[in-house]
Amino acid sequence: MKKLIFAFVTMLLVPLAHAASEFQEGVEYTVVSEVPSSKPEVTEFFSYVCPHCYSFEPLMDKLAERLPDAEINKVPVAFLGRDMGPVLQRAYGAAVLLKVEDKITPVMFDRIHRQKKMPASIDDVKDVFVANGVDAKDFDGVVNSFALNGMIAKYDKLTDKFKIRGTPTVIVRGKYELNMGEIGSEDRFYRVVEYLLSAD
Repeated sequence: MKKLIFAFVTMLLVPLAHAASEFQEGVEYTVVSEVPSSKPEVTEFFSYVCPHCYSFEPLMDKLAERLPDAEINKVPVAFLGRDMGPVLQRAYGAAVLLKVEDKITPVMFDRIHRQKKMPASIDDVKDVFVANGVDAKDFDGVVNSFALNGMIAKYDKLTDKFKIRGTPTVIVRGKYELNMGEIGSEDRFYRVVEYLLSAD
């Protein structure tokens, strides 16, 4: 009887062992920090000018729906877009402060990548905000504010901390960086993130 129980328990453990080894350090992900964050969080480093980020946006939206208890963060980098890189980074932060990021981000991506209308100045960015319901005075009050300058400093600090050189880059719990080229499919992307959210 004990042998039967042992065999049954072993059968249960085999799938668990397989699941634990399905994703491997150095393949689907890389450890970039010794200590993970205490909360379930996923951070995407991105740029409005990055075509891969534009294509990746629907996956991040679905990830947020799939993981309602996880904190999904976006960090705009300044090193893409030449002179407009820091301006578009500031545009994202302004959208967050004005609580219109969910409206502005799709519009900005669409304008740059589908309509091929790259903003050439902060005034162009302001026009996008105003055209999408933001009062011009509200935009002016935020775009050079102390609060936004603080956010920009935080974005740059995180970009430096994780040595971000390309986008999109996804960091899970401040410890694991996804190796996007090794993941291979949308479904595996979600499963790797879920696996890392519960990893040690």
